[in-house]
Amino acid sequence: MTKGRWILAVIIVVLVGLATAQGLRPHPPPPVEVTLAKVKKQDVTRLVSAAGHLQARETVKISSNVTGDLLSLSVKEGDHVKEGQVLGQIDKRLGEAQVAQFRGAVASAVAQTAQIEASLTQGRRDLARTQAMVAASLASQSDLEKAETAVKLDEARLSTQKFVVAQTQGQLETAMYNLSRATLTAPIEGTILELYHKVGERIRGSDFSEDVVLLMGGLAEMEVKAEVGEHEVVGIRVGNEATVEIDAIPDKQFKGHVVAVGKNAQIKNPGTDAEVTTFFVRVGLDAPPEGGLPGMSAAVSIATATHNGVLTVPIQAVTSRIPKAGDHGASVETNGGEAVTAAGKSKPAKVVFVVGKDGKAEMRVVHTGIASRTDVEILDGVSEGETIVDGPYRTLARELEAGQAVKEQEKDKSSDGQKGSRSGS
Repeated sequence: MTKGRWILAVIIVVLVGLATAQGLRPHPPPPVEVTLAKVKKQDVTRLVSAAGHLQARETVKISSNVTGDLLSLSVKEGDHVKEGQVLGQIDKRLGEAQVAQFRGAVASAVAQTAQIEASLTQGRRDLARTQAMVAASLASQSDLEKAETAVKLDEARLSTQKFVVAQTQGQLETAMYNLSRATLTAPIEGTILELYHKVGERIRGSDFSEDVVLLMGGLAEMEVKAEVGEHEVVGIRVGNEATVEIDAIPDKQFKGHVVAVGKNAQIKNPGTDAEVTTFFVRVGLDAPPEGGLPGMSAAVSIATATHNGVLTVPIQAVTSRIPKAGDHGASVETNGGEAVTAAGKSKPAKVVFVVGKDGKAEMRVVHTGIASRTDVEILDGVSEGETIVDGPYRTLARELEAGQAVKEQEKDKSSDGQKGSRSGS
């Protein structure tokens, strides 16, 4: 072998050795692809969301304590009626007979009163003459006492008879009132929502049980009755602004405000692991929705608090991790480099990953304030303008570690459908 070939062989061996050594040397992992966002100052509003149903703010059951056949109904479901408008008629012949009977009783009582008054007037005249005759010694004291007694009896009879007149007049007014209730009229302006009886059916009126003929409501003022969880209802106050979305009227939002917060708990599945406690909240709409009808499904978003000009990050950027000793912002005690509670167990904390100038992720422990649907208030741990990691969800919640290099995903890769949403309040 010539000298030149030896030199070439040695060079090849050296190059192979260098390549082998280079291949065996550990390489840093490639940067993790993430989506990024900026810490910024803005207004944030806490929203409480709940589902419910649309209903008229005022509904009235139309019934009567008059028993009789329903002779007519002049309205049907969906009709708009004015206050005082006649809606239907119940057979009133029995009521008319009772009115006539009590009118006769009143007339008889009044006539008897007139007789007693005439008798009393005559008795007083007789008493005056008897007094004059006694003074002239033309009549005895016994005659005077009889005349005085007759006047007193007539006065007592007149007083009693006046009570009889008042009693019979009261009975007549009651009979006339009951007769008027045989004619069904609208107590408010509104819409006929439901008919419970048909013409010809028997209405069983009673002061002890209600036989409803029809239901009406004022659709000019509508509201949503929604169920809110016990943890959210504590922050809701009457007057809070709200947004209402009605399933049957898509792509529209209606403004409203809280008009009432229920105090009576609705407990479902009591005594079981699935027990749920909710409270009814009524949200009135500022303007009636065109086409909105009672019973339609609706969703409400109630603004319970607003903080202006605070530091915020996207809500999905905040995750729960166990910070290690030395992590920025870790204020919990550590045991062997791991955050612990007083009981010695690992204690997860809310953290965000901040991207440094070197392109590496730094885990920061943060404290959060109120949260909207998209952003959460950050009380400490980050500064305005810093770049943070806000996805993908799996990477942020489980895979990303402090010190790892990251790079921003390309636009066409940024939507992986795995971003989650958690409340930061």
